[in-house]
Amino acid sequence: MAARRDRIHGSPRPVCTRHADDRLLVPALILADGLIVYNGNVNPSNYMPIVSISTSTPVAGGTMSQADIKQILVARRSQLRPEQMGLEPRPASRRGRKVEGLAQTDVDILMRRGHGTYSRVENGRLRPSPEYVADLAQALLLDEATYAYLYMEWFHDDPPRPLNPGQAELSSGWQRVLDGQQEMAYINDSCYRLLAYNQKFADMFPSGKPPRNTMEWMILDPEARDYCLADWDIHWGPLVIPQFRAALATNPNDPDLLDIHKRILEDERAMKLYEPQVAYIHPDGDRRPLRHAKRGMGYATMLVAQPVQPPGGRYMTVVFDPDDRTGTG
Repeated sequence: MAARRDRIHGSPRPVCTRHADDRLLVPALILADGLIVYNGNVNPSNYMPIVSISTSTPVAGGTMSQADIKQILVARRSQLRPEQMGLEPRPASRRGRKVEGLAQTDVDILMRRGHGTYSRVENGRLRPSPEYVADLAQALLLDEATYAYLYMEWFHDDPPRPLNPGQAELSSGWQRVLDGQQEMAYINDSCYRLLAYNQKFADMFPSGKPPRNTMEWMILDPEARDYCLADWDIHWGPLVIPQFRAALATNPNDPDLLDIHKRILEDERAMKLYEPQVAYIHPDGDRRPLRHAKRGMGYATMLVAQPVQPPGGRYMTVVFDPDDRTGTG
């Protein structure tokens, strides 16, 4: 097998390369002076693949062909000007084929990848990693729907996280759905920011106003711990904190979650429950004691559904059953 050499600038990083017959995966290192392939005494477990290079098979995984993927990417590049993306505009006197919008090499520059990497992705000669696709979506300013569409075609799965968790958008029709709900109901994003709710949900709070972030409220707010979420240290805290940990693992750079994490570390009561005790990521079907500001003590049964938008968002329905034995105080 002849070593494949692709010139690339930057520090060394591991990849995997393939034989032209697409059967042999060979550990390799990208070095500053080119691609050096090691065929013998290299332990593949020492290397983390960034991309897989295939010269014989198409990369599209579902019903959409590579030509369709290329059409989407080319159309998006044509909509973006170099100067709009912080690059120097191409001189009018530049020789060669005129390119509308971003050139393929411009995308490599924006993504800080080796020359020619994007061209191979766009033309189906290189299968990208999930991380590359997320970076590409950011570089081309793709919307969530287009990113999810391309990701599913390449990897047969939903993206693990939205591109921009802090910019979740919700169709206005959802408010009408919430207002027509007989039970308490609300929708939050993947980082538990409250996007929409009905009045029945607002009535649960002594202040009459739901919090901006439901996870922050459940873990740290005295209104939650000392009033609404009855027996917080037993029935609520041990379960909502693992949910928070899962959200932070999925969205490790979200500023709101990072701030909540910092405050948890400074909160003695929350820290007692912070070390992993149970594997718990959603409350669907759970029944817990709840003190309603207007209806008194009772039990809340939580039901969870997931809208298509925003990615990772949740539609929460809270069915409240008053405990007649306790009165309404």
